[in-house]
Amino acid sequence: MNIKEAAKESGVSSQNIRFYERENLLHPKRDPNNSYRIYSPEDLRTLKLIRMLRMLDMPLEEIRLVLEQKTSLSQALSEQEQRLHARENKLQSAIRFCRNMRSLSLSVDKVDVDACLQRMKKEPEQTGFFADWMQDYKHVVAAQHRELFTFVPNDAVTTPREFTDVLLAWADSCDKDIVIIRESMYPRFLLDGAEYEAERVYRRIGYRYCSVPQAIIRCRLRDHNSEDECVPPVRRRILRILRCAFPGTLLFVLIMVPNAGWILAGGQTWMDFMGTLVFVLGIAALCGLGAWYNYYYHFNDRTR
Repeated sequence: MNIKEAAKESGVSSQNIRFYERENLLHPKRDPNNSYRIYSPEDLRTLKLIRMLRMLDMPLEEIRLVLEQKTSLSQALSEQEQRLHARENKLQSAIRFCRNMRSLSLSVDKVDVDACLQRMKKEPEQTGFFADWMQDYKHVVAAQHRELFTFVPNDAVTTPREFTDVLLAWADSCDKDIVIIRESMYPRFLLDGAEYEAERVYRRIGYRYCSVPQAIIRCRLRDHNSEDECVPPVRRRILRILRCAFPGTLLFVLIMVPNAGWILAGGQTWMDFMGTLVFVLGIAALCGLGAWYNYYYHFNDRTR
């Protein structure tokens, strides 16, 4: 059987057959009269085997090991399956990224390329609906940590100079480099190349008449925040709301579940129903207050 017949029978082009010969994957005999290659039934089977493995995208080196019986076909297929799964995860990640980028409807001159590249480098090789939302949630959390953080100063803050000293002391304790660009009771400073504005707010520590005010420094980003820019806008808003509401929602569930039997059994009279309603609304209000408190103070305390 000559090369044209072998190509027709095996489905491998003549060019590829010659390539496999140069790669020492195929060793046909030659006609002693004219030195033409003669392809035996065994050579034809080898060509079909190579074609089958190449259709599985198996590397040539792996195919060589199989043909030389240095590795079993089962082991080679198992390793190729792992490679294909890894490639599938990367492709799914690329598809997700394309979908998210398309949903932003940005022109090429408005795309934050650095933010997109940073996200693509951090994107883990996971697929699925849950993993997709989890990754977007991580980007949203990172963006919120960047745009707003708080810390508790060790010293009093009553003058612009003291405010500057507090900011510098915090930066030194966190091993950060900041540059004060405006000294006041609402100072501005540069951190990691971004401009922030700080303010002093108070919360009370203790109970009623025994409580004392405690100063908290809250720093808010003034520059454009690009950490979660690659997350679709609707999903970004949902995740931001969920992050603030999660502590209150969890508290509500923990309180209501143990008392579910009492609540369901309490609606026998109008007064019982009203009492149950007031109880549920009161718990919901407390949990909502906790969610607001978490949002307002946003205790991403970088001194901890």
